[in-house]
Amino acid sequence: MATASRPTRMDNLRTLRYANLDGAFSTAFATVVGGSFIVGFIKMLGGSDLWIGLVTAVPSLLGIFQIPGGILGRSWPNYKGWVLPGGLMWRVFYIPLAFLPVMMGPADLKLALMVVCVGVASLAVLLVNPVYNDWLAEMVPASSRGWFFSRRTAIATSVGAAAGMLGGLALDHFRRLDEEPLGFALIFGFGSLCAAISFFFFLKMKDLPRENPVKQNLWDGVRAIRSPFSDAPFRRVLVFLVLFIAGQAFAGNLFSAFALETLKLPFATIQLLGVAHALAMTLTVGIWGFLADKYGNRPLLGILGSGLVLTPVMWLFCHPGRDQANTIILMAGHLFTGFIWGGIATTQFNLLLATAKPEDRANYLGAGMATQALVGGVAPLLGAALMAALRTNVEAEVAYKIVFGTAMGLRFVSLFALAGVQESGSRSFRETLSHLSRVSPKGAQAFKRYSQSGDERARETAIREVAKENYALAGSEVVKALHDPSPRVRRQAAVALGKLGDPRSVQELIHMLENHPDLVEEETIEALGELGGPQAVEVLMKFLESPRSLLRRASAKALGRIGDPRAIEVLTKAAGERGDPDLRRASLQALRVLGATSASEAICDALLDQHPSVRIAAAEAVSELELFAAGPFLRQSLERYNDEAASEVAYALGCLGDPADLPIILAEAQQSVSVITRRRCLLGVARMFVCESDVYRMFLAEGFERDQALMEALKPALRTHPELNEALAAYSGGDECGAVGILAQSGKIPALRFLAEQCVEDAFIVAALALASRRRE
Repeated sequence: MATASRPTRMDNLRTLRYANLDGAFSTAFATVVGGSFIVGFIKMLGGSDLWIGLVTAVPSLLGIFQIPGGILGRSWPNYKGWVLPGGLMWRVFYIPLAFLPVMMGPADLKLALMVVCVGVASLAVLLVNPVYNDWLAEMVPASSRGWFFSRRTAIATSVGAAAGMLGGLALDHFRRLDEEPLGFALIFGFGSLCAAISFFFFLKMKDLPRENPVKQNLWDGVRAIRSPFSDAPFRRVLVFLVLFIAGQAFAGNLFSAFALETLKLPFATIQLLGVAHALAMTLTVGIWGFLADKYGNRPLLGILGSGLVLTPVMWLFCHPGRDQANTIILMAGHLFTGFIWGGIATTQFNLLLATAKPEDRANYLGAGMATQALVGGVAPLLGAALMAALRTNVEAEVAYKIVFGTAMGLRFVSLFALAGVQESGSRSFRETLSHLSRVSPKGAQAFKRYSQSGDERARETAIREVAKENYALAGSEVVKALHDPSPRVRRQAAVALGKLGDPRSVQELIHMLENHPDLVEEETIEALGELGGPQAVEVLMKFLESPRSLLRRASAKALGRIGDPRAIEVLTKAAGERGDPDLRRASLQALRVLGATSASEAICDALLDQHPSVRIAAAEAVSELELFAAGPFLRQSLERYNDEAASEVAYALGCLGDPADLPIILAEAQQSVSVITRRRCLLGVARMFVCESDVYRMFLAEGFERDQALMEALKPALRTHPELNEALAAYSGGDECGAVGILAQSGKIPALRFLAEQCVEDAFIVAALALASRRRE
């Protein structure tokens, strides 16, 4: 057999378009020769529940032949040559169904012939099905499979629903004319026409040569069959699928049987429900494909599976003789079902693709799909058997609903098996739910504008809106904007990534720093600091020596946020850079965050820097890290400088806890020119008296509210400290200094005399709360 030439990318795109058309008309074919139509045909012939279960089960049970089909197909030099005969026979063996309704003979013979035709056709297509799917997977990049297969599903579902609706209307027409057999014959004939159209598009697909055909003898084939089942991670996938498919297939076609037998719905109404299902599926399947590519199939299956448990609920609320109410309930239910199945159809198959070994994909797909088919064959037989057994004890309506409830239970149990499934690159359930919970209409609109806009200002604005709305779904697209030709878009993308908080963005930001250092903006470095990640530390440390001061400062700040102790040494060195106050300040802040007490020398030296911003950062580090060795440097700093930074230095001195420093701190408070700096000094005094939090709370209040809060705070201490009553009277009369003096004269806290000697506004609050705190001790 001649080997097909290697197709180009454009050839593959055209082939995939033809494949979608093939799939669409194949779905139309399967719709009108299966589902509610074949159930209706069985009911017309007087077939029992077991016949309904059998016609559902036979194709599924034959799915086991997908395993040898996948193995044999791997030995073929191309894909199309193997798929074509099976696809043709699948279509041909359904042609007799068009003659069965009008054929003379007993009903049981017709039912038996129907099952034989369906079985042979199924066997033919199932032998080639894994290779057909492998062919499609080979042409579609792994990162785009969610998009492609969701789009394929949407097209197929739409065409299938349209065909089903036409078939339902036609069949109802023939039923009214009492020509139901002729109606079924024409419907099944219409299905064969759809099959011929699909085959036409299949023939237009360009073949793809298999790079490494695998020739196997019998023993190698047996071992190949065992291979997927010996793969522990893939085996867990199969366990999940066994339970999941059992829950899906247990009720089989009994939903349609319930609608026809018990609810007595017209075929047109049943097909209208199918249209509602297809509409919801078509509108949402693309979204599920996008989400599958972004988050992986495993977490989405967990979310969708929870919804799948609820899909049969609608049938439980339907009762005979309530046609209008039943139709409304089922329409709403089928919209929800379509929403759920749009995701299931995409993610369930893609989970197999994602967990199969690429070099043995056809075999893995064969094993997975055969397992699904086998379970999908046994489950409806069990459901039909349960239904038949229940009919002898309860009414048909109750029996159906017991079967539906059992299916719901099986679906619920299957979700626990998903916990053991591993899918490379997928995200956790919690992270996925967290991101999905942040979806908002404004965020979605901004993301849409970003995706569709070709204007750099519009893209920049859209990215800003995406970040503002915390629209995490756009994370991967925003990452791509780091490589946008426009600097303003790149800057905004970096800012947005920092706000979105997706740790997977860290590697892309690092890539930008390492490979495009001249294009790096401070926003990129700041985003790394927001996101964290120890892998960013090494590259950020290098940027501390960047010739651009903004990048040096941003790197120091980012290292502090990440909090990795590996950065302490380089930050300590940067904190000593006297000629770069911005870098020095940022490095001191980072050292404070890191708790770097080993950098005490550099911090103390910075207390004498000429720049107030540097001294403030150094003083903050002293107070937070309690660097007692800094005392002499703090005093020297207060002697040398008289600016607003001095209040922070005075506070730090108070944190060291030496009462002898109170006159220095109070002197700084007296000469402070703003409420902010004066109160900062007094908080240092309060820290020394161990009442800082109480004083801070009072400083946050104003006027009458503060007076009331102060009275409440001092109330428990009034009995043990009677001098507080006298002092409060003086304070409320406007004599704050006298009030402080009264408390100092009590002698209970000797250091209060310093507050009385250097009376500062708000000093009474500190003195009174200091005395009250002694009672608590």
